[in-house]
Amino acid sequence: MRALAALLALPWALVLAVPASAAEPEKHGVCWRGKPAPECQGFVITDFGLLRRLDEDPTGGIDDFHVSLDVGYARNVSAKAAVGGTIYLGTGSDHARVGVRGRYRRWLSRDWAVDASPGLLVYGSEDGAYEFQAPGIIVGVTIGWKDLVGWTVEGEHSRYENPIHDPDQPAKLSDTTWRTGLKLGAAPGVLGTLAIVTLVVLVVASGAAD
Repeated sequence: MRALAALLALPWALVLAVPASAAEPEKHGVCWRGKPAPECQGFVITDFGLLRRLDEDPTGGIDDFHVSLDVGYARNVSAKAAVGGTIYLGTGSDHARVGVRGRYRRWLSRDWAVDASPGLLVYGSEDGAYEFQAPGIIVGVTIGWKDLVGWTVEGEHSRYENPIHDPDQPAKLSDTTWRTGLKLGAAPGVLGTLAIVTLVVLVVASGAAD
């Protein structure tokens, strides 16, 4: 009887086991959209940011809006953490920045994560009287959902010089800029980047046509 009961129970055990195995996430070496280990060993970073400055610009700039792009890679070093780096590009109508940033990600769950992004600015330009003096420092903290969308707070500390030596303005100054805004990752980040590049190309082409 025991052998017969075990034989009858075997098909049901197999049926119940199938959903459990099917529910296991597929494992990847490199993911386009970040997920924690062991589902992903590493993931590509394509962050497109739309941010607004929260404080005044002492260099005389009037553009509060800032567009940024981070492109790079991060690797999961545990089920809860990932480390990596990106190339950073940032710009507005009266300024531009180029730099490199580290990336530390803390996975809160499969869908939610907090990123810290400290970095160095190796190049900058200003449309006002002041000239950017490299290097600058930049750091951001972002809480993101499914590596698709997130909210970020960013600080930048930069130094400037006034080559004109206007007596009414300081020859040198430093400034800490605070920004906050939206970040798009993965496919939305790439689409946002393509939209900005297309807009720039159209503006340049329009200027050349004139």
